[in-house]
Amino acid sequence: GAITAPTLVIGGGPTSQIAQESLVWLAGRIPDGRYVTIDAGHLVHTERPDEFLAEVRAFGLS
Repeated sequence: GAITAPTLVIGGGPTSQIAQESLVWLAGRIPDGRYVTIDAGHLVHTERPDEFLAEVRAFGLS
């Protein structure tokens, strides 16, 4: 409830160390929260930097 800014949660898909269901739940609890999956495992930003940046940029423009 303390987060009031639009928030993007990016998950790494089924090979990530973090349960993706938890990230979906988290994004759903944040007003204006959005969840995106990039199938890259835990290090999304280093494994798939172009896709990661595209999602961040698109979210920033929305």
